[in-house]
Amino acid sequence: MTVARTLLDNGVAIVTERVPYLRSTTVGIWVPVGSRAETPRDSGIAHCIEHMLFKGTPRRRAIDISRAIESVGGTMNAYTSREYTYFFAKSMEKDFGLLVDLLTDIYRNSLFDEEELSREKGVILQEILMVDDTPEEYLHDFFNASFWGGHPLGLPVQGTAASVEGFDRERIVSWFGDRFRRRGIVVTAVGNLPHEEVAGSFRSAMESMALAEPLRPVPPADPVRGTFLRRRPLEQVHLCLGAPAVPRRSERIYAMDVLNAILGGSSSSRLFQQVREERGLAYSVGSSISAYADAGILEVYAGTGKEHAGELLSVAGRVVDDMQRGGVTDEEVAFGKELIKGNTLLSLESTGYRMSFLAVNEMFLSRLEPPEDILSRVDAVTPDQVRELASEVLLRSRFTLAAVGDLPDGGLSFPA
Repeated sequence: MTVARTLLDNGVAIVTERVPYLRSTTVGIWVPVGSRAETPRDSGIAHCIEHMLFKGTPRRRAIDISRAIESVGGTMNAYTSREYTYFFAKSMEKDFGLLVDLLTDIYRNSLFDEEELSREKGVILQEILMVDDTPEEYLHDFFNASFWGGHPLGLPVQGTAASVEGFDRERIVSWFGDRFRRRGIVVTAVGNLPHEEVAGSFRSAMESMALAEPLRPVPPADPVRGTFLRRRPLEQVHLCLGAPAVPRRSERIYAMDVLNAILGGSSSSRLFQQVREERGLAYSVGSSISAYADAGILEVYAGTGKEHAGELLSVAGRVVDDMQRGGVTDEEVAFGKELIKGNTLLSLESTGYRMSFLAVNEMFLSRLEPPEDILSRVDAVTPDQVRELASEVLLRSRFTLAAVGDLPDGGLSFPA
């Protein structure tokens, strides 16, 4: 496998990985703008633009875009996060030219038709209702809004019903022209194609664009500590504990991954074993990391009946306390590292994973390397590094608690 990079004169980076045994090609255009670039009034506008990119250009109606990719057995999709938006397509290698044409057409020439926008706003409003009806997703948005206070990192990616209803074509076109046409755009391609062929194809389509200077995100303020409760008519209490962790650019990000694996990142983790297997307090319990360019969160999630919510928080507290006080063993670190490496090796079979790895490295880390290099970075993590991180991150006083659902009458807390 060979990774290569070309930087166009207007700042567009083209990064490819040639994988000789592949017959398919996956290509994406990544824009380093997501919900973090929004205001409450514009909450969800990047996500709305992502939807609208598939709704027609002067050359293609929405149905023509779908038929073009599906006529060759390919797929096409998009995704919006807090820090970036991307749209991608996958097909057999022989249809690479079609992928380039489709992706550059929707990025450069989308019409943002008013009638299409009106219909798509209805789709997004249904998506918002779906999130509201999914306790885990609703809790995640509630936690982020509480944790980040008024910072844009706390805004929901999909927006709110009030903000989405206020979008019109003028605002969409203006926001797109300002935010989506800036330096820092990345094109990634994974497949058995020469880098020169990929770079040449995108050069002719992308280099003529005039791009403004990159958007500089507002650094987040200190997170809000405390307890945030919201009563909803649900069968369970859904709990989220979150503490500041390391950002994506930190040299300690892989030690953070190992710490998360030990805490709640697998069915062998301490939380899963003590909360579910030993006490039967929850069906779903675990931990995860959200890493941004300049911030990060370690989150613990669980869902349980209101009669068990207090006990579950108590058990989680004891797990956190023991790890914070140096209880992480060398054997657990070795296990966590092997778990991450095994999961990585399985992920490397996905061209989508490889594409994402290349894009994130280019956008946020200025690093050109094959995804397999993750393995050596994980191998380099030491038990002392994990224990040092645990002592810093897992202090109870650093955690924020958010809970929604059938709350106990006496309330809930996660005392320091």
